[in-house]
Amino acid sequence: MAKVAVSKAIYAIDKPYDYLVPPELEGQVLPGMRVAVPFGSGNRGSDGIVLSLERQEENTPTLKPVLSCLDDAPVLDEKGIQLALWMRERYFCTVSDAVKAMLPAGMYFALRDSVTLVPGLEPEQIWDLLSDAPAAARLAEMLCCWGGSGDMTQIHTAFGAKDPTPAIRVLLDRKIAVLETSAQRAVGDKTERLAVLNMPAEEAMELVASRRKRAPLRYAVTELLCTLGAASTKELCYFTGASPATLRSLEKSGILTLEKHEVLRRVRVEDVEPAGPVELNQEQEAAFRGLDRFCLRGEAGAALLYGVTGSGKTQVYLRLIQETLDRGRTALVLVPEIALTPQLLRIFAAHFGGEIGVLHSSLRAGERYDEWKRIRRGEARVVIGTRSAVFAPLEQLGLVILDEEQEASYKSENNPRYHARDVAKYRCVQNGALLVMGSATPSVETMYSAQTGRCRLFTLKERFNRRALPQVQVVDMKEELRAGNGRAISRPLQQA
Repeated sequence: MAKVAVSKAIYAIDKPYDYLVPPELEGQVLPGMRVAVPFGSGNRGSDGIVLSLERQEENTPTLKPVLSCLDDAPVLDEKGIQLALWMRERYFCTVSDAVKAMLPAGMYFALRDSVTLVPGLEPEQIWDLLSDAPAAARLAEMLCCWGGSGDMTQIHTAFGAKDPTPAIRVLLDRKIAVLETSAQRAVGDKTERLAVLNMPAEEAMELVASRRKRAPLRYAVTELLCTLGAASTKELCYFTGASPATLRSLEKSGILTLEKHEVLRRVRVEDVEPAGPVELNQEQEAAFRGLDRFCLRGEAGAALLYGVTGSGKTQVYLRLIQETLDRGRTALVLVPEIALTPQLLRIFAAHFGGEIGVLHSSLRAGERYDEWKRIRRGEARVVIGTRSAVFAPLEQLGLVILDEEQEASYKSENNPRYHARDVAKYRCVQNGALLVMGSATPSVETMYSAQTGRCRLFTLKERFNRRALPQVQVVDMKEELRAGNGRAISRPLQQA
């Protein structure tokens, strides 16, 4: 028996619903997987996430069955399920809304209900069974014209202003038709065809050498493949001028095999030279040592790094991340949308290379989905991103950095209205990690927590290399308007 949080359940009725796991799905349905289930009195298809599995008791009433698994593997682990349940209580959203916020948009499913006539029934039998139900007979006739099946949109359009639900119910109750639910994911996995050499290079060249003049393209493909071992079919055809038919003939000869290979849609980060060790001044070193002592404990904790603009907080972050990685744990860096610049990405790429993953709202759906997969597999151990990156599926999370923690963009304006800082705190509690909040102008509540001892306070008072702070002049724009300026900029700014 599966406890399922159904996506079509509104908040008032959002609870774990019991569904029977049919024998053919036993061992496939696991906690954290999304499944298709019938929901409501009309048994309309809905997706939901499995929260847990339990043994069905003998006196349990008859349960509706799980229709199908929508995922090959769980998309949420136990901690992810706990986080979704916590968000429901904290932000008054459904579990499904929380799960959608945690997963990339490319993983969402679109479900479609279809009414399909039972195979084997002759038209005469159907009309006899529906002699007393003209609306249902009309619907059955439509389904026959549509090839035996029609989705709900088609049916509602065909019936116009009249509700087709009673007719559908008659077909289902009299076993003339069945209700089927199909699911389609917003973004699929990107694959490419790969040609792989299937025998030693010497043997392959011997097979094609005798027909080199009559079949020069076969020879060219084999020669290139003997050098590379494996290559995409697109590149082989481009560089040799061969056609897909040539590759298929080589496959029939046993020289190569054609395989499907997954291709990740990577976020493009400019190639940069690796950076050397991070050097800190005395003030930065003191802050780093204090923060690192918290990390060494392996317990949940929070600290505020209060440093003036240009004091080198990023350098402290880099040292902390490096130490975290050296201990076999992972790190998450959250920045405001406006701060996630190519310059910042280059800095992190220079220090951590291919170990960084990037998550932000400007990514295409496919890129975001593939970055999520890289992170889930452990290929990216440092994730840098904006608000939604707080849900990155990092294992062994040891450090979360919230830069410019006072920024309002960390608060979601859509349902669920979560705050990345609160979610980061919860994840740190789950993983025994350290949350470092950095800012030159901290929020009132964070500074109050630091001053009252609820979190530790570390201060950087001097700018890096003792650079002077910029001069600031406060101008009263009301006075400017009274003086008759009437422009969007003040006189001092105009003169400057």
